[in-house]
Amino acid sequence: MYQAVAPAVEAPIKDYRAPLRFWHWANTLLISLQLITILFQKVIVKSKSAVPEFQQAMSKANVTITAKQGGAFAHIISERIWTWHIYFGWTLVALWVLRLGLQLTGPSELRFSARLMEILRRYRLAPPADKSKAGKILFAKTTYALFYIFLTIMVATGLIMIYEDTAFFGPMHHTAGEIHNVTMYLIMGFIALHVVGVVWAETKEDHGLVSRMVGGEAPNSKA
Repeated sequence: MYQAVAPAVEAPIKDYRAPLRFWHWANTLLISLQLITILFQKVIVKSKSAVPEFQQAMSKANVTITAKQGGAFAHIISERIWTWHIYFGWTLVALWVLRLGLQLTGPSELRFSARLMEILRRYRLAPPADKSKAGKILFAKTTYALFYIFLTIMVATGLIMIYEDTAFFGPMHHTAGEIHNVTMYLIMGFIALHVVGVVWAETKEDHGLVSRMVGGEAPNSKA
């Protein structure tokens, strides 16, 4: 005989409170802006491709510039974009601190670890007929745990790169940069998986999911 799974009271498996909704959408915006700056850095103003375009554009105005001058111009633009990348990064750090504060001091319904433990409890106690559904929920929440790990790595390595001129962080700069880049791709993979999962849930099993994440959940709704 299987033990019935009692509904969670202290730690619902889903939460659409304003602080978490704000954190979710603010992170979405900032990570998108970060990726856009990287796109500009790596593709649009990349010296090898941008310099010839600068030279061609200036030639139309009867101005001739050398490759070195074009490279200097591209470098100036690159530095400006990098500055914005740092600004967005600092805001991302602030959001990370906010999420950590909610995790450490907030009520249980705002703590990710409490909701993850509740989902794990439900999975363990679920009868065979409900095991598959409980497993899907556990898998989805586990991917969120990975995202928090990736985000923490991005924040830590980003700070190391910002303070590369210091004696303590200087020797770590190259390694931190490599980890930062790899983690960026992992976050992009998570975003793609997350979007697919949300679309699938919205159309198959959890209608109104996006609306609840935007406007919150009805007062009498349950996890």
